[in-house]
This record gives sequence, C-alpha cells and structure tokens, in this order.
Amino acid sequence: MQELSWKTICGYFPKRNRNSHKGTFGTLLCITGSNRMPGACALSTLAALRSGAGLVKVATTERNLPILASQIYEAVYLPMQTTETGEICWEKNAIVLQPALKQASAVLIGCGLSNTAATQELLQNVVNLVECPLIMDADGLNALASCIDIMQKQKPNWILTPHPGEMARLSGTTTAAVQANRPQCAAEFCKQFSGTLVLKGAGTIIQQGTTAIQNPTGNPGMSRGGSGDVLAGMIAAFAAQGLSPYAAACAGAYLHGLAGDFAAARYSEQAMLPQDLLHCLPEVFLKLEQERTAKEQ
Repeated sequence: MQELSWKTICGYFPKRNRNSHKGTFGTLLCITGSNRMPGACALSTLAALRSGAGLVKVATTERNLPILASQIYEAVYLPMQTTETGEICWEKNAIVLQPALKQASAVLIGCGLSNTAATQELLQNVVNLVECPLIMDADGLNALASCIDIMQKQKPNWILTPHPGEMARLSGTTTAAVQANRPQCAAEFCKQFSGTLVLKGAGTIIQQGTTAIQNPTGNPGMSRGGSGDVLAGMIAAFAAQGLSPYAAACAGAYLHGLAGDFAAARYSEQAMLPQDLLHCLPEVFLKLEQERTAKEQ
C-alpha cells in the first residue's frame, strides 16, 4: 500500500493570506465530554485550536465548564444540560445546538460523550441537521454502531476515526479479525460507506472509496487513552478550514504521528502522554511553514 509523504502533506497547507480573519479558517463545533470524561473534551479542543481552526465552539456539560475554561481560554463554550447520569442529551439542548450546527464549518462529535441511549439520540438528531463535514470519534462511533438507521443517512463528507475495537463494532466482527487484515477490513467497509475512514493503529489506513493510503508516522508511545482525541480534534480543525474530508484525514494522521515522534524523542515512548503531542504541535507546524518558505525563496 502506498504511504503518505511529507511533500503531499505540505501541499495541503498554502500560506495564510495576510488579510485573513478568524472567519477565514472556519468555525468548528465540538460536541464532546460528559461529567465523567472532561479530559477527552479538553484534548480534542486544544488539538483543534493548535491546528489552526478560526473559531472553536465546545458544547459540553455544565460541570465541565469551570475545568475547561480555566485552562483553555480561546474556545467558546456552550453549556449543555445532562441526563441524571451526566451525559449530554438532545431534548434539553436542542435550542442551543440547532443554530450552532447551522453555523459550523465542521462538527466533531463523540470524544468522551459516553455510550448511552442519550448519545444515540443526540447523534441521530445531529445527523439529521448537519450539512458540513461531520467527524465521528469514540462514543460517536459506538452510537453509530448501535443504531444502523444512522448509517443509512451517511454522506460523503463524513469522517469516521475508529480504533480496531470500534472498527469491529462498526463491521459486526471481532477486533482480532480487523487486525488480521486491516487493509481488507477497511476496503470492505468502504464498499458500503461513502465517506472517509481512518482506521487507527500501527500504520493508520485512510480510505475513501477504493482509494487507500497508509500513514508512516507515529510510534508505540502513542498507545494511550487520549491520543485519539487529539487526532480527532486535528482532523476536525482541518476540515473546518476547508480541506476535503480525505485531505483532512491524511493531514491529521500524518501530523498527529509526527507530533508523537517529536514527543517520543523529547520524553521517551515510555513516559510521553497525549498532552505532550499538543506541546509538540507548534514544532510540527513550524517545520511545515519553514519548508514552505524555503521553497518560495
């Protein structure tokens, strides 16, 4: 299988116009987090901000707001009412979410939501309303796997980012079967799925239709809870800025892995954390901008 290259990724990011404003780089709506998992919300939000989205709106539980707002100053927060067990539900928040969905350039749903009936109902309503690129991760994928009716409403601008376990649930098979032949699993799934698939793991596969490519960056130190939230935020930010779903997925996978390689070199594979990827993203984008500048001279 062909591998992504640094040259290809650089080509996705033209120089920013000096007359740009925040609207130029899109509005990303993140529907993320539950009372039990504010960290997933924080990681995906910070990743989106570090990846250049013009405006990041975060719809998360009211309990999460003091935690997030005290550490992440650049996001706009939409406080969400919850079920008794602390998950975002559609019925109590439709009046806030409906206009936010219409205003978004891209929507990320799933990171830290929890896998409940409320999440399934939330996803169903989001799918019915959203027209822009929709990135589904974590419990967004679990909700999708639990409700086949949602998949029947699929659109070409959907991006799914499953790890092997989530891929198994989406495909109705086992994790072992997915890992036994990852390229075949991705190809078979995309015969019925019209969007872009990002099958995470060693050698992440990005597939759209019959087009598939493998990511060469990354390392075992990234095998920790939270790394996927960073990836989801990056892909969603690129989609919000106008990259095609396939380009956003490719750029996200490659640069996410490169940040992981920088983090491993700095902190070791043993000690590095997903938040260290965020610390390395400025170095990744600086490398990209410096190379672009050198080519222009």
